Amino acid sequence: MDHASQRIQDKLWYGILPNVAPAKRSGRFGSGRMCDGCDLALGPKDVEYDVELPDGRRLSFHLNCASLWQVLRMALPV
Repeated sequence: MDHASQRIQDKLWYGILPNVAPAKRSGRFGSGRMCDGCDLALGPKDVEYDVELPDGRRLSFHLNCASLWQVLRMALPV
């Protein structure tokens, strides 16, 4: 398992990342923030995938990390 997959799986398992579907999604070029999935910077050449959760919290991911989060959160028990 690669670094991003392992970080996201661990964060889901320990409740650091939520196991809920996003209410809204948007994309843009990286803002320099840290990815909530892999904890690496979202550089200006990266696609930054922003999600808003039903409770109003916002998360930012690399595009690949957002896809991993979606797949892994559906694979884990609720």
